[in-house]
Amino acid sequence: MSKRPRMPFPRPLSGVVQDSLVSLGLAERLREAEIWRIWPNVVGEALASRACPLRIINGTLTVAVSSAPWMQELRFMTSMMKEKLNSCLGAEVVRDIVLKAGRVEKPPAEVPEEIISIRPLTAQQLSLIETQSAAIEDLETRQAFIELMKASMEQPG
Repeated sequence: MSKRPRMPFPRPLSGVVQDSLVSLGLAERLREAEIWRIWPNVVGEALASRACPLRIINGTLTVAVSSAPWMQELRFMTSMMKEKLNSCLGAEVVRDIVLKAGRVEKPPAEVPEEIISIRPLTAQQLSLIETQSAAIEDLETRQAFIELMKASMEQPG
């Protein structure tokens, strides 16, 4: 009877996933997808509001441009954009840039979260909560009930 070959050491999941992506040909597609994420940082906010990537096929990036004057301006900048994109991506992902007149969707503006001030509970409300929770014997359940009651009674001020 022959001996079974020795099992290799367990590999980290990240290595297994990376190998799977490469073998399926998805690693390159993921790198290409990064273009949309880094676009505003590479070209700047002013340009990103007037031009946006549409698709990349076989290394050719198609970019929608909002107007003819901007398209003319970008024709002079394509090689610089290509170099900056490839530099940020760490490989030659973009081999050519094609400009196309089109509608450019402006990225959604970040809406600052509202700061909501909460009015403190009145003594009467606190007393009601204490009365209602007194019958609950389990300490953990009682505390959860109290927090729930306080949250439901608090009103934005």
